[in-house]
Amino acid sequence: MFPQPVQPDTLILVKISPYVGWLINIYIWIVIIRVLVSWFNPNQHTPLMVYLRKLVDPALRLTRGICNMTLGGMDFTPVLLILGLSFLGNFLPMTLKALGLGSPPIVLIPIFVVCLLVLILSLTWFICLLMVLRLILSMISASVYNPIVLLVYGLSEPILAPLRNMFPKGPWGLDYRALFVIVTIVLVNYFVLYKLRELSLDWMYSQVAITGIPIT
Repeated sequence: MFPQPVQPDTLILVKISPYVGWLINIYIWIVIIRVLVSWFNPNQHTPLMVYLRKLVDPALRLTRGICNMTLGGMDFTPVLLILGLSFLGNFLPMTLKALGLGSPPIVLIPIFVVCLLVLILSLTWFICLLMVLRLILSMISASVYNPIVLLVYGLSEPILAPLRNMFPKGPWGLDYRALFVIVTIVLVNYFVLYKLRELSLDWMYSQVAITGIPIT
């Protein structure tokens, strides 16, 4: 199949694609700041809080309406919002660039799969880091009243709770549940997810190659 010519009017998609990604990443940081500031019980009527609430709260309400996720007494709505934005921050720029270069619409399928796998890999590695922290905390008997310890336990316990009766406590208080999760994530990532990502990238580039212009 011969490369399809790139139309000048579609090149605008290529030009705006990085800016779309930057804007989404900036908004992700605004969401993170909004969440972090809320942990300190700030005055909600200060100018900074008013602007943060106007920018972030509508998106949080929309996310909560789509999927109200509370585990272990913790509201994971901001996490879901950040994950969704992270996906869009990869998917939209890649899609705009591919379409702007004249790729067929079917390229959206492999781009979607690639971005989804990147998101899953990022999430699983974050969980792996969380389990490493949980493993260390279990061996040093850290104070449960420390805010960082509370955060780590609050985020990790929903994952570890179903494994409570499967693994006994190890020496020095070692939490075998966290160790099991770490090993499982590493094996699945390297032997499954990374392989799937490579196959999806090959599929994506095979579609982009129709234009004769690389997407990278």
